[in-house]
Amino acid sequence: VVRRNADDLLSVAADKAFHNWITKYEFYALGVEPLILQRGSRPLTLGHNALIRAKGYSQRWMAETSYSTTKRSLGDAVRALGWYRQFREIVLMFAISNIEPLCEPL
Repeated sequence: VVRRNADDLLSVAADKAFHNWITKYEFYALGVEPLILQRGSRPLTLGHNALIRAKGYSQRWMAETSYSTTKRSLGDAVRALGWYRQFREIVLMFAISNIEPLCEPL
């Protein structure tokens, strides 16, 4: 997803599972700043994680809240088999969850 949308992205927030030098190098090569927390408890690591949180990583909780709300209201299963159709189905699920509050109940 990052490779395909690299022209539109300024930064990418991810959890510690994505922290490896290959991924970070690829993000920097695409011109996208990775906001990925580092693993460990060394003072250097803690300082790096504090800087990342100051740059906007803390907004991730808002995205996680919208994910869980969508999963509760529309289900957590994707029925498509191909990755492109799965991605399209997820985009449509979030479009529906954004439109639902605007509709008046019958």
